Amino acid sequence: MINIIDIVRILVLLLLIALAVILVTRRFAIPYTLGLVVVGLLISLFGFLPDIHLTPELVLFVFLPALLFEGSWTIHVQQLRANWVPIFLLAVPGLLLSLILIAVLVHFFAGLQWSYAFLLGAILSPTDPVAVLGLFRQLKVDSRLSAIIEGESLFNDGIAGALYQTFLTLVLLSLSGHAISGAAAWASGLSTFVVEAGGGALLGLVCGFLLSRFVTFIDDPLIETTITIISAYGVYLLADFLHVSGILTLIVATLIFGSYGRRIGMSEHTREAVDNFWGIAAFIANALLFLLVGAELNPLRYFSSVAAYSLLFPAAVAVVAVLLARLAMVLMLRFFTHLLGGSILFSWWFVIYWSGLRGALSLALVLALPVEMPVREILLFSTYMVVLFTLLVQGLSLRFILKRLPSVS
Repeated sequence: MINIIDIVRILVLLLLIALAVILVTRRFAIPYTLGLVVVGLLISLFGFLPDIHLTPELVLFVFLPALLFEGSWTIHVQQLRANWVPIFLLAVPGLLLSLILIAVLVHFFAGLQWSYAFLLGAILSPTDPVAVLGLFRQLKVDSRLSAIIEGESLFNDGIAGALYQTFLTLVLLSLSGHAISGAAAWASGLSTFVVEAGGGALLGLVCGFLLSRFVTFIDDPLIETTITIISAYGVYLLADFLHVSGILTLIVATLIFGSYGRRIGMSEHTREAVDNFWGIAAFIANALLFLLVGAELNPLRYFSSVAAYSLLFPAAVAVVAVLLARLAMVLMLRFFTHLLGGSILFSWWFVIYWSGLRGALSLALVLALPVEMPVREILLFSTYMVVLFTLLVQGLSLRFILKRLPSVS
């Protein structure tokens, strides 16, 4: 039975720790999310708190809908339109290129079977720009660069989630003795992806339009703010019930609701109330989430036996594969941008490359893998190390890099 008092105590304690970390990191002009990851890691290493774990349900059904809604609600649609070419290239063909390269490298160098290699590629594909964007705001980085990185993350989360379900379905079929190969496997995978992604986008369009029309009949900030809360979780749960991509559904629905709906159905006072609420909600969600991410990234739990050291080499390959795949994405973006007559400042290329941090969604996807999966520990540890490397090495060094690239601001 769930002990509500214990949950409240832990929640209050985590918020107090998060508040202290945020106050310290602001004093030293460090993104608070990265500080929370470091403190969460220290908490886990030294056992300062009860055994707290970041479960996939907690990420996917508590934190993620709120963060996706806030990100889609506040993003400037005009910036998305103005930068749709680099955003599309990074979020769709770039993500597919990244997934394939990661799968190829971990297959040939780490020895993973193709099905597991592609599954790991889907897990490691979505980016998490929260720490990056927080740093961008501190250093007043050009809004167009921020829009490209935020837009990429917004859409590649949905695409990667659908691809994850596709490859997981193929792996589960194989484990159950119904393995398919060749053209049949590609056809099954493609149909699963079309249902997940296409169905999610279509459902999002319908939900976004209906919500936009519904708020035109109401003129009350409290009620309309409550409607946004219900829509954030209700749309996501509806998509999950219908077995389509909840991430894509919520992103598309919120983009329509946040641009069309707020314009035709919300007063200025209501828009301000909704923005304030979701600003606070996202701030608290990010604070708790990154603290728990740090607490989950405890590598010592894997090294209680000598055999556990066999996880290091696949994890190292995964880290290198993610870096090389991100480089290939940026080179592809640069090639097609010039081919289409567009232009991006030279100094931006490295920023886009080094901003490809991985975070909570990758952790949630890998934690959701079935316990009986033969190589689950390899996939789990590899994902942990990629998230740890990108957050701490790339995330903490990005400030130093940005300060030495004046043309990004």
